[in-house]
Amino acid sequence: MRRDYYAVLGIAATAPPREIRQAYQRLARQYSPDVNFWDTAALALFEEIAEAYRVLSDPQARALYDRFGPALDADGVAAGRRGDDVHVTVEIDFADVARGATLRLNVPRFSPCGACGASGRRDSRACAVCQARGVRRAVDALTVVVPPGVDSGTQVRVPGEGSAGPFGGARGDLIVSTRVREHPLFTRTGDGVHCEIPIGVWEALRGARIRVPTPLDDTVLVVPPGTAAGQVFRLRGHGLPRLADGTTGDLYVTVRVEMPTGLDARTDELVRELERLLPGPSRADLARFRGGAS
Repeated sequence: MRRDYYAVLGIAATAPPREIRQAYQRLARQYSPDVNFWDTAALALFEEIAEAYRVLSDPQARALYDRFGPALDADGVAAGRRGDDVHVTVEIDFADVARGATLRLNVPRFSPCGACGASGRRDSRACAVCQARGVRRAVDALTVVVPPGVDSGTQVRVPGEGSAGPFGGARGDLIVSTRVREHPLFTRTGDGVHCEIPIGVWEALRGARIRVPTPLDDTVLVVPPGTAAGQVFRLRGHGLPRLADGTTGDLYVTVRVEMPTGLDARTDELVRELERLLPGPSRADLARFRGGAS
């Protein structure tokens, strides 16, 4: 089965003649027999490129190819060619990753020409609005549902919302690539989410119950007495949804102990009393390492 001529040249089905010519010239130089003497694969590809250009560079031959190139449909009628896929990129917030989002997008694409009813002809003449192609450029408002769990670079395919094909051909697909904005608190590793939460020195010493935010809402973090700075707590099921199966990852909370500042004479006295009651670690063992000794 022959490959699609537009795919051979690497162009859209709505490409103008100049783009067709430029694509052919570029590929012809690359696969010419003059520079690929013994490469039979390159020779076969060059012949395919030449055939595609011969058809697509001739307006009448191209019109016939666009109308009758695809296989017959279920009713035995030759339909126009399928339209090209349309790619757009959208920026979404971290909350959209957690909950999913419904976006309203203005999508540039080719749509059926209303002036000629997508036939390419009007009053027995070539349609000037669509240049006899049956489609014209348009910007259409579309609603796109982004599922929970996407990441930057995820592609969401919306079938049948791409460009319309020439002469009443079916639409291609709309492919939406997502880019997730950075969050001031959360960072992501797969379906796991990491954040850092400040706690007071007294909360670290005595323990505490602290409400912490999660990607979806908030929850309670139980800080046990004697918690050290930098300790990481894992909150299961409070991360992000997995795109594959909808289950939820975990939230990892690192605690940062904030020391009090601006001590006056009274608080300094209290701290000294605590130091006497709760002496710090001994550093006697460090003396043997002085001067690099081992």
